[in-house]
Amino acid sequence: MAIMKDIQNSQVVRAYRQGWLAWLGAHKTAFDFAQDGVSKLMNSREELVEDLVQKGEEVEGLAQDNIEKVRGYVEPRFSDVTERFNEVSEKVSGVRNKVMDRVSGESTDRVVELSAEVAKLTKTVNALSRKVNTAAKPAAKKPVAKKTVAKKVAKPAVKKAAPVAKKAAPAKAAAPKAAPAAAPKAADDKAAA
Repeated sequence: MAIMKDIQNSQVVRAYRQGWLAWLGAHKTAFDFAQDGVSKLMNSREELVEDLVQKGEEVEGLAQDNIEKVRGYVEPRFSDVTERFNEVSEKVSGVRNKVMDRVSGESTDRVVELSAEVAKLTKTVNALSRKVNTAAKPAAKKPVAKKTVAKKVAKPAVKKAAPVAKKAAPAKAAAPKAAPAAAPKAADDKAAA
């Protein structure tokens, strides 16, 4: 027991006890402060609620004023835009209807006209191609016959070949002149096609 009394009287135990008592005192002070605050709040809660309601009414009034300002700014512009949109929409639909009427009426008439023209041109091309084919057949046969005659003449007489060659040379010179005359006909046929 003497040891216990020495321990209780020691400075470490005294310091520990003082710390403990300080901690309890701090909690008691906080509790008292909180209790005072709660009692004040309970007593003044009606004043606090009235103050909060008053501030809320002020904010609501400012918000309504701002909404009215925005509405006054937006509504005229919105009505202008809707009027312009309706005008443009009517113009576009009118133009679209006119175009559709023209296209539907004119296109069928134009297709009939073009079909008739194509039929006429087809008949003309067929007639011209028949004429070209009939004219080309006899012309192709005649030069072949002349060449065979020239060869037969050249074979029997060697001495006479020189004069025949001279005669053949003018014939060859005449052939290029005939070819340009045939070329314009071919060009006319192509243009007609």
